[in-house]
Amino acid sequence: MKKVLLVTLFSVAAFANEMAAHTDIIPRTINFLLFVAILWYLAGNKIVNFFKQRREKIAKRFQEVESKLKEAKAKKEKAKAELENAKVKAEEIVKNAQAEAEHIKEIIKQQLEEEIKILEKQFEEFKKYETQKTRKEAVKEFLDETLKDVHVTSEDAAKLLIKKVA
Repeated sequence: MKKVLLVTLFSVAAFANEMAAHTDIIPRTINFLLFVAILWYLAGNKIVNFFKQRREKIAKRFQEVESKLKEAKAKKEKAKAELENAKVKAEEIVKNAQAEAEHIKEIIKQQLEEEIKILEKQFEEFKKYETQKTRKEAVKEFLDETLKDVHVTSEDAAKLLIKKVA
């Protein structure tokens, strides 16, 4: 502030020397300087405190914005890391699901093969049973027709034939 006053005084003095005879620049300058001095005396500290507080508020806001920016960057980095972890977990889950699906597929395939074997075995046994049943019926019919005149029952005749065949 002192530098500003000195520069003002020197400029006024230089200007005053040129027109010293024609104007009243020196008294005006002195009045102006007295006015500035009185104004500074009365309001100088308030003005300085106002601008100091304003500077501190601006610095505080800047620090708050800077800290929020750092927090946002940290949250962004954390979110990126979580996203990467989620991608890795998703890939792992997909791989596990595929492996599990293959495993289940193999188990179902084995179970179906076993069921097919059981059904084939049951079919063979059923076929064998039906063949024997059909033979017995055919033999029974044959015997019934052949032995109509003979007084031997068809069951007795069937027993005789079975003993002979066996």
